[in-house]
Amino acid sequence: MDIKISPQTKVYEILQQFPELIYFFSDLGICGCGFPWESEYFWTLEEVAKRKNIELEKLISELEKKILDLMD
Repeated sequence: MDIKISPQTKVYEILQQFPELIYFFSDLGICGCGFPWESEYFWTLEEVAKRKNIELEKLISELEKKILDLMD
């Protein structure tokens, strides 16, 4: 895996290497809309989990699974 997923990983860091995951984040209601400094793409995964009321470990696990699928 090219990217190490942690609670401090930012959404844009994942999307830079795996743009296919934009739909995953879009389904969570995460978008890069608005002013650049307000973009949800700058949220950490910890922040995504907190704001979207998702269990952090489950979010990271699902992302890792999707990334592995993309790499196959």
